[in-house]
Amino acid sequence: MDESDPRVPANVLKTFAQQFLVAMGCQASAAVEVAEHLVNAELCGVYSHGVFRLVQYANDARAGVFDPGGEPVLTCAGGGGPLVDGGNGFGMPALRLGVDHAVRLAGATGAAAVGIANVAHTGRLGEFVERAAREGCLCIVLGGGTRKNWRQVAPHGGAKGMLPTNPYAFGMPAGEGGPVVLDFATSAGAGGKVYAAHLAGRLLPDGLCIDSEGRPTKDPQDYLNGGALLPMAGAKGFGLGLIAELIGEAIFGNAMSGMNWICVCIDLGRYRDGSAYRLAAEDLLAELRACPPAPGFDQVEIPGERERRLRAERLAAGVPLPAKTLAALKDAAQRLGLDVTELLAH
Repeated sequence: MDESDPRVPANVLKTFAQQFLVAMGCQASAAVEVAEHLVNAELCGVYSHGVFRLVQYANDARAGVFDPGGEPVLTCAGGGGPLVDGGNGFGMPALRLGVDHAVRLAGATGAAAVGIANVAHTGRLGEFVERAAREGCLCIVLGGGTRKNWRQVAPHGGAKGMLPTNPYAFGMPAGEGGPVVLDFATSAGAGGKVYAAHLAGRLLPDGLCIDSEGRPTKDPQDYLNGGALLPMAGAKGFGLGLIAELIGEAIFGNAMSGMNWICVCIDLGRYRDGSAYRLAAEDLLAELRACPPAPGFDQVEIPGERERRLRAERLAAGVPLPAKTLAALKDAAQRLGLDVTELLAH
């Protein structure tokens, strides 16, 4: 993504996304939620989970990969544990339902774990763990279980994709700037970055991909032609991805394209008064922000704060979208019979 790209106002993008999703067969309430999630990802600078995904969603729905009208329900897993069944639909409403239920259970019992299964793409995990952290919970979400269909990431020392990107997210209540949020794939970068670069006609950063022969590459087409993503931090990323795959598959069974998930919430109020903790957290974060920046950096940034800063800036200035991405969105919308006049103005 380039800040010189054409900019689209967030409200225009959100309305377009809602109309697109409804035309696909999404329920109106879910369309609002999914559209807002995608645009929020763009506002936060997480373009790998942004509105370009609409093209993928339309293609997947036509191919029967998922049901855009599917709705999540809270039920029980085989062993009696709480489980959100996503109804083979979008993962965002299902994950939000699971996180909210885990927060309620943690408030009653101190800690809780909720599974989420039968979902398509779940979007940006950081949004969900931040939601729980704002309620005073440490929240951990991780997912996996789709390796038979998504062999994207090579194991450490391997030259072929074997695992999905199996992401993790952590949300932790903190100080004045809001929760500390970590959201990362166990690959060197999110798979969506490859697809976004390919759609935009751009190269990848170094250290992200290998081609079908195991050689480093920056061309997204090499990944699409049988290449693979590298694991994050070598053996460490491979190990984290493996654990997530075991959890996703062994606990919940075969997963859809959106993976199976577990959400763990811990009510931190059971351990320390919230106001005292917030003061201590802010003291720690202030020390880190005051660290002298290394060459090439302007400052030390706390995880989660950059996204909140970018969101405020882009709400005012608009969301930058590559011209080729805009063209692909317009083409996909026209195939659904939508009027793209307002989007064409950007």
